[in-house]
Amino acid sequence: MGSKSYDALWGTALRTTTHLHKFVHWASKGKLGRTFPGGAQVVWITTLGRKSGDWRSTPLLAVPIDGGWGIAGSNAGQERIPGWVFNVEAHDRGRISIDGNEIAAIFTRVEGALKERIYSGLISQWSAYDMYQRNIKREIPVFLVKPADS
Repeated sequence: MGSKSYDALWGTALRTTTHLHKFVHWASKGKLGRTFPGGAQVVWITTLGRKSGDWRSTPLLAVPIDGGWGIAGSNAGQERIPGWVFNVEAHDRGRISIDGNEIAAIFTRVEGALKERIYSGLISQWSAYDMYQRNIKREIPVFLVKPADS
């Protein structure tokens, strides 16, 4: 694991799943795809592209925490950091949509105990997160997403 073949396999699976998720979300006008199999919450983050200047939406699993949502740049355990991470590090303001309710948000990268709480929460929702961290050399960035008015 953590090899080029793993990254190629999971990268293809992740891209395919994400495109399918986006299509189902669009076709159902946001009524389907609000949770992942097993009930894990799906949120949509919208970030400003650091190079393109275009707004991009990405579905992610999330856990509620401290009045916001915890998300991680796991990229399904690939060595490559997902593009949205670079976007929120360049522009910490964007939007988050939960169950069809979209709000302005601030993204803050977290470390230490809060990072561990969020990542443990993600593992409890989707056990593959545990495998993701074991299989890669890079650190998985974790973010707290809070309403911009809080």
